[in-house]
Amino acid sequence: MTIITKPITDKKSDTLDEPLVDNEQVEDLPPKVDLEAGTQLRPQYFVLKARARRVSIATTVCIFLTALLVMSVGIIGGAYLYRQFARSQMHRFRGWCTIPYEGTKATMYMDDQTNPNQHHASHFADHDLFKSLTKSSQDEDKSNGFFQEEFEIDLENEKYEKINVPDFRDGQRGRFIHDFSSNKTGIIDMDGHRCFVMPLNRQRVLLPRSMFDLIRKLWDGSYEVDTDVVRETMRVVTPPITDFENVGYYISRECSGFPTYMLEKVTTSVFKRSAEEDNKLFAVYAGDKILQFNIVNVKEAIASEAVQSSP
Repeated sequence: MTIITKPITDKKSDTLDEPLVDNEQVEDLPPKVDLEAGTQLRPQYFVLKARARRVSIATTVCIFLTALLVMSVGIIGGAYLYRQFARSQMHRFRGWCTIPYEGTKATMYMDDQTNPNQHHASHFADHDLFKSLTKSSQDEDKSNGFFQEEFEIDLENEKYEKINVPDFRDGQRGRFIHDFSSNKTGIIDMDGHRCFVMPLNRQRVLLPRSMFDLIRKLWDGSYEVDTDVVRETMRVVTPPITDFENVGYYISRECSGFPTYMLEKVTTSVFKRSAEEDNKLFAVYAGDKILQFNIVNVKEAIASEAVQSSP
């Protein structure tokens, strides 16, 4: 029997002709740092190349136009606000004058700085300037038969007149507010800190524009003051009012914080002369004669205030 075997001389190939996986070449890594030896890695620097960009002319022009627009808006807005403020001042007359008492043969005169022809419709006399008048000058006016008034007249809308009477012979310091929208007249008792409201007498109280024209005529000397006195007796209606809707905006603003009473005219003489010392006397010149108001039964108003304040 014959057995055929593989020759011993045949050698087994050591490697394959083609590798199963591609051999990737790995870059050389830096050597490990030997912490114990204290060696440090060498720093590596990267330089990025970038070109500096210049601002274009169009961008510069846009920024300039924006700044110019903002500045223009500010200037125009400021001018508009100033004109609005100046307009409100130009349509309001404020000034003070001196008026003769009854029986004094003289015309009303005003201070030079409140000449309406020179400063038409401007802020003529400030309240502080009016208050700065010395007591000696007031006493001199008293002895000469004059009393002083300070006017504030609404010339634009002709809605109100304010007349301060700081010192009237045998009377109290008072402020009159004539509200032509509500047809009411308010009297503020500056010493008693109370307000009295009554119907507006349009026959005796001139409209704001007419009152201003009269002041100009008086300044020019072409008109004499009618110093006749119209006396009216008024009584206080208690209790004080709580609804200010019917008295008008301007009276409500001036009487804010004060007890406010309505007044009614007394047609018969029912009050004794012994009670006259408790009365309040106010007077004002509003274009036609001197109006004098004698307010009686003021004690009733004071008593009603005490009742309301008591718990």
